[in-house]
Amino acid sequence: MLRSKTRWQVDSVNDEQVQRLSKELDIHPSIARLLVRRGIAEPEAARHFLSPSLTDLHDPFLLDGMEQAVGRIRRAIERQEKIWVYGDYDADGVSSTSLMMKLFRHLQAHVDYYIPNRFREGYGLNKDALQQAADQGVQLIVTVDTGISAVEEAAFAKSLGLDLIITDHHEPPPTLPEALAILNPKKPGCPYPFDMLAGVGVAFKLATALLGRIPEEWLEIVALGTIADLVPLVDENRVIASLGLKRMNQREHVGITALLEVSGIDGEVTAGHVGFSLGPRINASGRLDSANLAVELMLSDHWEEARRMAEELNIMNRERQQLVDQITQEAIEQVENNPEQHRYVIVVAKEGWNVGVIGIVASRLVEKYYRPAIVLGIDEETGMAKGSARSIVGFDMYQALTHCQEFLEHFGGHVMAAGMALKKENIPSFHQKCSLLASEWLTDEDYIPITTVDDELKLEEITVSFVDKLQALEPYGIGNPTPHFVVRDARISRMQRMGVDRNHLRLQLNVDGRTLDVVGFRQAELAEEIAENARVSILGELQMNEWNGKRSPQLILRDLMIPHLQIFDWRSNRSRKEYVSKLKDRNCLFICQKRWNEIPDGRELLWDEIKTDGWEEKVKSAPYFALVDPPPSMERFQQFFAQIQHAERLYFVYGDTDFEDLLVKMPTRDHFKQLYKLLLSKKSIHSVRHLPALSRVMGLSKRSLSFIISVFEELKFINIQQGNIVVVPNPVKQPLENSQLYQKQLAKEEVFQKLVYSSYRELCDYLFAFVQSSWQIGGTDNGFQRKDQSHSGFSAAGHSF
Repeated sequence: MLRSKTRWQVDSVNDEQVQRLSKELDIHPSIARLLVRRGIAEPEAARHFLSPSLTDLHDPFLLDGMEQAVGRIRRAIERQEKIWVYGDYDADGVSSTSLMMKLFRHLQAHVDYYIPNRFREGYGLNKDALQQAADQGVQLIVTVDTGISAVEEAAFAKSLGLDLIITDHHEPPPTLPEALAILNPKKPGCPYPFDMLAGVGVAFKLATALLGRIPEEWLEIVALGTIADLVPLVDENRVIASLGLKRMNQREHVGITALLEVSGIDGEVTAGHVGFSLGPRINASGRLDSANLAVELMLSDHWEEARRMAEELNIMNRERQQLVDQITQEAIEQVENNPEQHRYVIVVAKEGWNVGVIGIVASRLVEKYYRPAIVLGIDEETGMAKGSARSIVGFDMYQALTHCQEFLEHFGGHVMAAGMALKKENIPSFHQKCSLLASEWLTDEDYIPITTVDDELKLEEITVSFVDKLQALEPYGIGNPTPHFVVRDARISRMQRMGVDRNHLRLQLNVDGRTLDVVGFRQAELAEEIAENARVSILGELQMNEWNGKRSPQLILRDLMIPHLQIFDWRSNRSRKEYVSKLKDRNCLFICQKRWNEIPDGRELLWDEIKTDGWEEKVKSAPYFALVDPPPSMERFQQFFAQIQHAERLYFVYGDTDFEDLLVKMPTRDHFKQLYKLLLSKKSIHSVRHLPALSRVMGLSKRSLSFIISVFEELKFINIQQGNIVVVPNPVKQPLENSQLYQKQLAKEEVFQKLVYSSYRELCDYLFAFVQSSWQIGGTDNGFQRKDQSHSGFSAAGHSF
């Protein structure tokens, strides 16, 4: 058995809606099911979703305040008033600022931009910057991706005679800033039909209103900020992302093209490339220094200049990655050094941690431990700690901080992410309160991540044509996640490690002769956990693999389960200590003939203990069992095997060279008769001196001859006097089976034929035949499963011997 890392969740869908979509749109039922799961059940809505168009964009003047904003900006342009675009330092803010700068320059406005420094000024409007604007003669400020909470700052701007237009997409506070106009689809009373635009999306609507047309020429900038900001890629965001990516792939925008080149993206640009390559490089400038470099890259029309700036961002991103890696490792060490303290919620802190990257570190900790995680960077001079939090499903981080506000100087955020500041001395109490809340709000199951399954497919359904049709659902992102498919009860026909460091895994699934390649990136360690011919259920994402002009579907592995007992065949004459070392850190019980110093205390069961009272209790808590020595008899093995119906894995880790008393081959009854006749014909045979000659005559090994002689002696057929073998005249007739030595050797012979010398297939055949009658199972094809399992199969990891 191999347990999945996540809980696979399948949400029910309306089958009638699926069938209607499939029929009316002439699409694969699985694609129809994916649409219904995403809340797109009506055929007309599905058509728009599958074929995004600029005509699907809403009228920008539906945004409350748009008339006032457009009127004021046009007056400022006519009068050549000085305008500031006030942005933010993340990818959305950079994109928004760049878009507005391109717009105002196109309109020949007198414009400049300002983005606050994350470290010196922090997020959003600040009074010093507003004073600077007034001193420079600025008359109009247009914010992008910020400003909705700047109540005090807006009042200060008004006092300076600055007109303020706020464009933002964040949640509005109860009291809105006093501004000339506020453009935010989330604003109370705003009739705009879509409220999930990114900051750059709101700026895009303002640009559309000012131009009187959709500025298609800047769609790639809008798509970049939209995708990077992780807003749901539905409705207008889907149109922006889809059409923006198409423009991005034309490589016409100088700055983005330069960034693509330094990122090593030379094929088709996808939403994944934007989210994991372009976005982080743009964010790097704001995280480490100033975001101005990223804005200048977006505004550049000169290739050499753009390439130089893109290289600088690339270098910054590497520095950011190194910084994140270093802080992450230090954070992991804190968790590992005191795991009980971080059992419910992870809270780690250290002086000198860069507050620009601790949000990424918090995400890494959630990914590794699946616990709510809060990472705090402490300012050594002030003693204040600034933190970023990331949560898991079921733990409302904003509500948790609300319950902990007695320890906090200030905080903000939402269900899954937040930020806060607190005094260094309050960190332990804050951690304790967060942990108490988590212990009350979360169950053990909540600490296992959930993976949503979109559909279950058979191998014959996974074709080139099907994967091509899936591309109509792209781009994927929040609100339209990459579909997860499950293939159940498939046999692994081939398994190999791959990559320069051999840290990737490739599997080939086989069901009724049909095959599918599965690739698990950075999952090579699974090779030790599964067998080449295991029956598995695999969850993953479908992609098209193109190699040497050949196209074939492949599944990108995300999770895997084997719901049946696995038999690992590690029999060999290599040192058993190596295998014991591999398993001793797991919940494994070792079955031995004698005590092993290498086995942890309390983790071994001797074969002789199985015939004593109470041994059954010892096996109940262990899911894994390792047979370090073979049993003395099959009867003893069957006693043991009958008690481990709960077992997940059974390891056979012994060889044959350690057992000196084993005969290579059990002598036949004819051998016994032949030797007895030979002894009768001789007056006296010395048991040692004549043994080599007897061995040649009989064609048996000396060990086999010695065994026969010992059996004869036990049955009183012969006497050995001073080393000479003398036949007893007229001995009592009795069968060989009366000899305990003979019986013991027969039992050992059976053990070695079935459990030592057998092939893997023969071993499985024996176990299968035994469990059919003694376990509550049902099995097929040399496999077995418990009645409470949904899939059958029987597997082994083979090591030759």
